[in-house]
Amino acid sequence: MKKKLSFILITTNILLLLGCYSSSAVQEYNTYDKIQIALVTKMVDSIYWQTIKKAAEEKAAELGNVEIIHLGPATESDIATQVSIMETCIVDEYDGIILSACDQDALIIPVEKAIATDIPVVMIDSGLSSPVYDAFLATDNIQAGAQCADVLAELIGGKGKIGIINFSASASNAIKRELGFKNQIEAKYPDIEIVEIKYCDSDPLQATTQATNMIVAEPELKGIWGVNAFATVGIANAVSSQNKIDEIFVVGFDNTEPVLAALESGTIQATAVQMPTIMASESVQMVINILNGDYPKQKEIDTGIVMVTLDNLYDELSQAALHQ
Repeated sequence: MKKKLSFILITTNILLLLGCYSSSAVQEYNTYDKIQIALVTKMVDSIYWQTIKKAAEEKAAELGNVEIIHLGPATESDIATQVSIMETCIVDEYDGIILSACDQDALIIPVEKAIATDIPVVMIDSGLSSPVYDAFLATDNIQAGAQCADVLAELIGGKGKIGIINFSASASNAIKRELGFKNQIEAKYPDIEIVEIKYCDSDPLQATTQATNMIVAEPELKGIWGVNAFATVGIANAVSSQNKIDEIFVVGFDNTEPVLAALESGTIQATAVQMPTIMASESVQMVINILNGDYPKQKEIDTGIVMVTLDNLYDELSQAALHQ
C-alpha cells in the first residue's frame, strides 16, 4: 500500500499537502496517554467509509498512542443522528474529531462547539458551508464534477440528452460536484441538455429505479452521470437491465468493487476515483499536530482524483488508485 500511495502522491501533485504541517510535532504527544480521535463519517457500513476507517487506523497504529473510534449514522440522509453523535463526542471529551458532514449547514453549530471546547476538528470528504473547522482535506469537487462533464461529453460526441443521479441535495460534496458538472456543460457544450437530476440518498436500489425511469421517459437519452458509488452502481444496473449498454454512456464516481466490476464489463465507461486513504491518514496526523499547537498553513487541501477510463484502466496509476 505504501508504494501505491507514494506513486499516487507524486503523480497527482498531492505532495503539496505534506508541506502543510511538521511531522516532528508528533513526538511531543507520544509521552501522553492514548489519544482518542472520533472518526465521524456520513455512514458506517459502506466500502468507502470502511476504507477511510482502515487507513485512519493504520495511521494511528503507526503513531502508536492513538485510538480511532469510528462513529456515524446508518444512512447518509440521517442528519439528526450525526448531529447527535457530534454532541456526544463533545460531552465525552474526545481529544480530536475527524468529520465528514451529512449536511453542510446542520453540522456547523456542533463543530463550533467542539472548537470552543478545544477539540480540534478536521473535516474530510464533505465539508461545511462556513469554514469553522480547523482544516478540510477533500477532493476539489467542483473541479471533479467539471472533469466528469468533459469525459461524458466526449463519450456522447458533444451533443445529446443526459441525466444525473446525485446522492444528496444537502451534502457539501454532492452540491459542489453537481455544480461543477452543470457549469461545465453550460459553458462548453451548448448542444448537450441535462434533462433530469435525481437524488438517491446513497441508496443503489433507489438509484436503479430513478435511472430506469429516466431511460424509459427519455428514449433519446445518451448518457448518465452517477455522483457517487451508490448512484453509479444503480445506474449500471438500470442500463444493464434495460439492455442499453451499447446506447447509454455512464460516467461514475468512486472505486468500490461493484463500480470496478461495472467498469471492467464496459457497463460504465469511466469513474472519478478519490483518495480516501490519503484523506484519512493525513487527517489523523493533522489532529495530532493541532493538539501540539502546529496548525496547517492552509485550511483547504485538495487530495486529488484519478479519472479512470476503459482506455487507462490497467495503467499503473489507475490500478493504484482503484486498489487503495
